[in-house]
Amino acid sequence: MSIVNGLVACICATMFFASCNRTEPVVSEDGPQAQVTIGSLLKELIDRDAVARYPELEYKSASFSSYDRASRSKTQNWFANGDNNWFLRHETVSGRDEFVLFDADGPGAITRWWMTFAGANGGAGGLRVYIDDNPDPVIVGTPFNVVSGEKITSSPLASSISQLTPVGQRGHNLFYPIPYSRHCKITYCSYDLNSDGNGHVTSNECIYYNIEYRTYAPGTTVESYSEKNKTKYSNLEKAAVKALRNPGDIPSSSNQSLNCELGPGESFELPLNGPGAIREVAMKLQAEDISQAFRSTVLEISFDGESTVFIPVGEFFGVGYKALYTKMWYVDAYPGGLMSARWVMPFSNAAVVRIINYGKQNVSISNAHVSVSDWNFDSRSMYFHAMWKFYPRLDTRRDPVTGAKCEHYDLNFVTLDGKGVYMGDSMSLFDISSAWWGEGDEKVYIDGDTFPSIFGTGTEDYYGYAWCHPNTIVDHPFTSQPSGVGNLSPGYTFNSRHRCLDRIAFSNQLVFDIEIWHWNQSTMDLGVSNYFYMLPGGTVRNERDMSGFLYKPIFSSMDFVELKEDLMDIEAEFLKLEKLTGGNYETQSAFGENWSNGAQVFWSKAPVGSEMTLSFDSPYEGSFNLKMLYAFSWDYGVFDIWFNDRKIETNRNLYDANLHTEWSEYGSVQVSKGINTIKVKAISPHSGIANCFFGLDRIVLEKL
Repeated sequence: MSIVNGLVACICATMFFASCNRTEPVVSEDGPQAQVTIGSLLKELIDRDAVARYPELEYKSASFSSYDRASRSKTQNWFANGDNNWFLRHETVSGRDEFVLFDADGPGAITRWWMTFAGANGGAGGLRVYIDDNPDPVIVGTPFNVVSGEKITSSPLASSISQLTPVGQRGHNLFYPIPYSRHCKITYCSYDLNSDGNGHVTSNECIYYNIEYRTYAPGTTVESYSEKNKTKYSNLEKAAVKALRNPGDIPSSSNQSLNCELGPGESFELPLNGPGAIREVAMKLQAEDISQAFRSTVLEISFDGESTVFIPVGEFFGVGYKALYTKMWYVDAYPGGLMSARWVMPFSNAAVVRIINYGKQNVSISNAHVSVSDWNFDSRSMYFHAMWKFYPRLDTRRDPVTGAKCEHYDLNFVTLDGKGVYMGDSMSLFDISSAWWGEGDEKVYIDGDTFPSIFGTGTEDYYGYAWCHPNTIVDHPFTSQPSGVGNLSPGYTFNSRHRCLDRIAFSNQLVFDIEIWHWNQSTMDLGVSNYFYMLPGGTVRNERDMSGFLYKPIFSSMDFVELKEDLMDIEAEFLKLEKLTGGNYETQSAFGENWSNGAQVFWSKAPVGSEMTLSFDSPYEGSFNLKMLYAFSWDYGVFDIWFNDRKIETNRNLYDANLHTEWSEYGSVQVSKGINTIKVKAISPHSGIANCFFGLDRIVLEKL
């Protein structure tokens, strides 16, 4: 591996021994037999059976990414966030400046390639892929052509997501394998890239990348990527594309019914005799409160006496607690209809599938079955695991393990001891903030790493999209965002990533952390699901969550507020926006040190006469003393204020040369049981300001 300095060596060369599924050697047209080819990898890409057996050919896994090189250790800039324009080195080739972003010795293969861009001429530069030290590149093109276009392959093996996002702001993903026998180098050249000599590039263009790859054990024969070899395996490429576009097909198997009616606390159990393999679990779930049922109805599966699957059904089928549509290689779900999962789950002697209703309502399971087929349970056969951990009211500025206040922290997704392969994960969350929650990088330690083998550039990058866009992603085999409402506003987001060639093998341990790196101090309800295989006897250090499924799903920021009969203390950013006739509404976190919870309601550029109405739902009624905490600033204007239908203030002037907050007391007001409103009307801007600006931080109602 070509390395410029010790830091890059530390980041990119930290790898792990594992293995991949042995394929019959094929004879290359160049003479020698090859164990790994484009063809063998394309077959592996769509072979669900292969991932359920521990791979046989040894390999190491790692990634090259543009993560901020200031992150040198847990005590040195560990959460640095300048994750763009970092390269290994600068080279001059035929008078052309090329910046190296990937440089690995073989035998190996690139398994997943992600990029995104910003700024002037973003993505307009040229990529070059050099194989086996050949001075001529085998692939040349723009990122939009090579990574997500049709230079190499077609969708979904090459894709930019979400399709609803402007092209330049999408995540660009390539899942087509690029094997190399001796060496692979990837470079990028563009208009105004200027190296600082330390691996960083200054430019008007921002370049982000993460390229995951395998390095096979010495002696493994690999047939390198070439245009000729790509053409040779074009039929296998077509077969892979067809399979990925039609993920519901499974091998012939027998169906065992899971239909049942479950009252609170009841369960249904289906025993299965082995050896065999579960190939599909499918069901339709019905209940009066479907969201609570998605969370409180739990799927548990035991294999040969080991309980390895314990997860709410909504999480298992890729939607969390909302009835949403999604379709991936391993799962799909249809609102109000069938949900199915196609993870292959081998067992030797016996398996038990249980559905448990931990909720307080009746649930109906219909159109439900488990598909089972024969399986030769050999020494490489692994048990499937699916686990879920819930973090209620997670404070983005306080480590949930240590309790320490901090700007950012690492959250452990999972820690595994044993031998297996990591297959993916999902995050379901409700964030009360109007700011992005997912700046955090993934950090994957494999088999005793002291520095992560895989160090990412951001949570949305990990999940395949980019720039925190809330647009839905629902028809991609390996990544999904059926809801992204909570990305930039208070709301619900669900992200999934399922791995295939990029699955992470480990021979004794895997530690997967992700940074909680939020723009704001905020509160989130966060659920994390993990999917992996382990040989019998493998252990999970994370304790099984036995209470998370009892929590009520969140649909509004006000659901986070505990309203008491004698005191209702409400952060203004939790209030619901009912009506806005002009200007811009946002939950403002800038200048967060001034606000009581790090944020306020900010109404900007409001024309004179325009109105904003906020609301909250009260379980109580009666006379309350009202106080409101306003913001004052140099550009704030004059407003009239109403509580319900009563005007409580006329010509409230919020101008002050210095930004600060100040309480106003209004005495007794009548609170209704149900919806109550606060209406604000823009009367006049401050002198010299075109429109009105308004800020509200908090309201307090004390029972009289």
